[in-house]
Amino acid sequence: MIIVAGGDSFTLGIELADQVQGRPSSLAIPAILARNSGLHYECVALGGNANSAIARQVMDYCEQQDTDMFVYVMWTFLQRYEFRFSYDTGRKNSPWLSINSWDVEDIDKVDFNKTAEGVNIFLKNKQILESSGVADFAKSFYKHIGNSEYWELYTTLKEIVFLESYLKNKRIPYMFTSSDVYLENSSIYKNHQADISIKTLYNQIDWNRWYSFPAGTNGKDQTLAPRGFYQWAVENKYPVGITHPLEQAHQDAAILMQEKFNELVKKSIQ
Repeated sequence: MIIVAGGDSFTLGIELADQVQGRPSSLAIPAILARNSGLHYECVALGGNANSAIARQVMDYCEQQDTDMFVYVMWTFLQRYEFRFSYDTGRKNSPWLSINSWDVEDIDKVDFNKTAEGVNIFLKNKQILESSGVADFAKSFYKHIGNSEYWELYTTLKEIVFLESYLKNKRIPYMFTSSDVYLENSSIYKNHQADISIKTLYNQIDWNRWYSFPAGTNGKDQTLAPRGFYQWAVENKYPVGITHPLEQAHQDAAILMQEKFNELVKKSIQ
């Protein structure tokens, strides 16, 4: 059985010690889970992926395989969107490109460790966006659509249902988690859970196949909602690079997830 991992930079393992030139890290959560289970590992994640890109890439990979697979997906931040442009975007996956809210913000308005390397990466990305023409599109998109919390929630739920339906139709077992706040308990979801379109999508999702990271407290003995990997790592004060939790967070997260992972893999084998 192949473990197929989809996601963004957290799944790929960017900033981990052995991650170079876009190749997947063996120190990232799904690689550790697969190794601990003695299973072959393939990673189709890319840094900066939007949720629509994650769903598309996982399906594209699965369509080309004729062996047993188990899919692991860590969904990403809701404010990211993928498009297929009609021109060269200057990126490896062109004409496909995922954009995010940082693409339209000034450097002093975004939160990351502003080391010399981090600043250089941010400015280089801005330069590519400007020279390719994507920057103008991104500014217009976020002005009129992308900053709507309703739209980011609706499109994320749609991509989850989209991939889940594909996997069930193909009889491919899977496990989902998230890098961002746990969707069910996010303030964005709570603000829109009564909406019929949101409710319709949400009710299609099999939450028994999700892993949510344990909640902490807000310092006042009030338990927070379950978390995504990134929030869990930051709140538990794990070392973070420019924008990513480092090796220890991945190792401990894999320990937490191993039981759920084993349970779902075992069910699929039976």
